[in-house]
Amino acid sequence: MESGGLIAGYYTLAGSRAGAGEGEPARASLEERTAAAAAAGYTSLGILVDDYEAMRSAGRSDAALRAICEDHGMAVTEIEFLYHWACPDQRAAFARQLEDRCYRAADAFGARHLNMGDVNAPDEMPPLELAAERFAAICDRAEDHGLLVALEFLPWSGIPDAATAWEIVRTADRPNGGINLDVWHHFRGASDDEMLRAIPPERIVCVAISDADDEVVGDLIEDTTRRRRLPGEGAFDLVGFLRLLDELGVTSPVTVEILSDEQNARPTDEAARVAIEATRAVMAQVGFRSG
Repeated sequence: MESGGLIAGYYTLAGSRAGAGEGEPARASLEERTAAAAAAGYTSLGILVDDYEAMRSAGRSDAALRAICEDHGMAVTEIEFLYHWACPDQRAAFARQLEDRCYRAADAFGARHLNMGDVNAPDEMPPLELAAERFAAICDRAEDHGLLVALEFLPWSGIPDAATAWEIVRTADRPNGGINLDVWHHFRGASDDEMLRAIPPERIVCVAISDADDEVVGDLIEDTTRRRRLPGEGAFDLVGFLRLLDELGVTSPVTVEILSDEQNARPTDEAARVAIEATRAVMAQVGFRSG
């Protein structure tokens, strides 16, 4: 799936906050999420590895999980989230185990790409060359599972912006390695369009769209996990952002990723519908592909 596809991001439909309930299933079942996403017009879903494992622990087989998606003409294309992979200490062992867990989930659904990033403070980030070496090794292992690898930059982390993420990807020089371009992280971070212009469009694996208030509510972590807005309901220049993507020739699928208390409180079918309608409305303003 490439140009035109809209992915229902995991947290858009899961009914649970990022970081909450790890190892537990989403509050909304896979059946509910898949049916709601299909009815709203998404082409596929995103899955958190903890959610996959909780469903398996509850007795669901991989075949049964795939059948739920297939019954609604849906696919799972996005698996997340790999972190601590850049750490040189004991967290590296955790990251390697998490990586294999992500591969099991990806294999179960035949996913397209794996999302990953650095969640730690900048002073915990190894030298860029070493980070690129570790990223390259992940890309090599992911290739055995038919996966693209999407490196996400987070403004509070050791990979705070698109330029740093691209330098890691460029240095790693793996054909299946690229960037997860999350609108929230772009605007809450450097918000520098020249950084995006420097990335070859084919190396943008996916784009994640949301909106937010003009000012950060609480800290950055709270703002990104509990306060995102539907596209068009916040202060981000999404119209300008989408125009730039068109200008650059970016054709990767778009993930609708709304992490907020308000979104979590909505019934699953409403959560799916309002998120895709808001996204399509913004896209329509610039004639951007609407999925």
